[in-house]
Amino acid sequence: MRIRTLLAVVAAAAAAFLAPLRAPLAAQASQGTLIPIPYRTYIGINPVGIAFDIASVELESAIAPGITLGGLASYTDVSDNRFTTFDVKLRYYPGEVVLRGFSLGGTVGYTRFSNVVGSSISGAPARQSLDAPTVGIIADYNWMLGVRRRFLVGTGLGAKRVLASSEDRARVDIDRAYVTGRFIVGIAF
Repeated sequence: MRIRTLLAVVAAAAAAFLAPLRAPLAAQASQGTLIPIPYRTYIGINPVGIAFDIASVELESAIAPGITLGGLASYTDVSDNRFTTFDVKLRYYPGEVVLRGFSLGGTVGYTRFSNVVGSSISGAPARQSLDAPTVGIIADYNWMLGVRRRFLVGTGLGAKRVLASSEDRARVDIDRAYVTGRFIVGIAF
């Protein structure tokens, strides 16, 4: 139920922020003239992760010159650790050109973490889970490739803070913060 509510809120916020984007955004060139940015939105996936039980999908769109709002859904299964995350991301591109180059940002999200923390009486692995909100910071870099500069390749690093009590985190053996990584390929439109 919580996930559906969170997804509904993210969808409503994205719709509200994307509505004003029908007018073209512009970036300032070094000569001081305005140059229209041809692409303001992208959707991307992590293709490498499919072979390694890591899946993610991102959507990001400009809301102002140099500023984007986006969302991420991901699933990671490494050893006995499973993460399912949903994040809303706000990014700032210091070059004032959205989707291209270096960006800094923040995230607000929801994580479901589960881990094997022993075994049951029958000898089967005992899995514990924790559902908690998260906040984080991100530093990313995107390249726009191809003749029309529509193919996006993005990388980045970040850190997330799990907003749960120390007892709940200890129950599933997760630290209060963890490092995140990003590799994405997508198409801009």
